Amino acid sequence: MDETDCRILNILRKNARISNKELAQRVNLSPSTALERVRKLYRDGVISGCETRINCAKLGLGLTVLISLTTDEKLCDHHVAKELVNFPEIVEIYDISGEANYLLKVVTSDTKTLHELMNRIGRIDGVKSSKTTLVLGMFKEEISPEITIPEKQ
Repeated sequence: MDETDCRILNILRKNARISNKELAQRVNLSPSTALERVRKLYRDGVISGCETRINCAKLGLGLTVLISLTTDEKLCDHHVAKELVNFPEIVEIYDISGEANYLLKVVTSDTKTLHELMNRIGRIDGVKSSKTTLVLGMFKEEISPEITIPEKQ
């Protein structure tokens, strides 16, 4: 990884659909060299894929909540998470430390469907309690952080 790779990653994280020609121009490389660098970033696993961001509100999915979920699982026993991954309303599941075991990001249409989801979650063996936080708005949403090369000492 060098500074050029960082520049490529930062351009692609903002617009994965940029043409190779435009990418090459923005990083001062030939198109073939830029393409080879991108392919190497994929091969090395630095880039794991490209996704389409969907405006959920435009599809009637305007309610986003964060749920802190507490379970009675032993450390490293993730049977609850293995069931949660099957719920389409849950878009992110984090294994966290602290009072709760998991932090869930949920996108749904309204409070009725959220209530139904909470009932389904509550029926999972091992779920003890939950705390739900309503998301009122978002100031920043990034899939990946800006990439920089650490300065050498």
